[in-house]
Amino acid sequence: MRLFEKIDDRDLSVMAASMGLRRYRAGEVIFHQGDPGDTLHVVVSGAVKRVLPSPSGDEAILATLHRQSFFGAIALIDQGPQSTTAIALELTETVSVPRTTFMDLIGVHACAREVVLETMASELRRLTGRVEALYFLDVPGRVADVLVGLSMDHGRPLEPGPGTPAGSVRIDGRLTQGDLAAMVNASRQSVNQALAELGSEAIVRFERDGIVILAPDRLARRASL
Repeated sequence: MRLFEKIDDRDLSVMAASMGLRRYRAGEVIFHQGDPGDTLHVVVSGAVKRVLPSPSGDEAILATLHRQSFFGAIALIDQGPQSTTAIALELTETVSVPRTTFMDLIGVHACAREVVLETMASELRRLTGRVEALYFLDVPGRVADVLVGLSMDHGRPLEPGPGTPAGSVRIDGRLTQGDLAAMVNASRQSVNQALAELGSEAIVRFERDGIVILAPDRLARRASL
């Protein structure tokens, strides 16, 4: 795990005594918005979405997190409540790190502190870009923007073959039209239309457990302002 990779074994073994492995079923809530921020979670396997819930039951998805990602750091640092709700998208395991251990980690180990700061800065940049897209792009552009971001963060290159041109990238995991609609602040119908258009133009291909980006350059152009 990148957060711990440069820490020597002796210090890591001391910290590990306070950590725990937690398992969550698909759809299980890890914490709710407003809960006390007392634990950092590091994703070992599976995937997690962080959402802003509405009183009506709708949600805005701010991020999807995969292996080696961590979440909950802001609440640990400012000692405020959780600002979002975290939900497992599939069977997920996380390592839980209590606040005292986390603060010792970033207080003593500059390498871990740098990882946390870089991650928070990257997340701020990503959210700034998301706000820009919401204000200035139409729905197809916003869908393309989200897919570009997911492919950059979580995509894996594919070997070229029949129906899979060179440069194709696969985003593993089930991503529903409802999930995309919650990411781009649009109706499922408009998202479905945007996805159908991208599919008909052979820019993306939808599979049962993932999305293949067949033409990353063309998708990026669709997401440009």
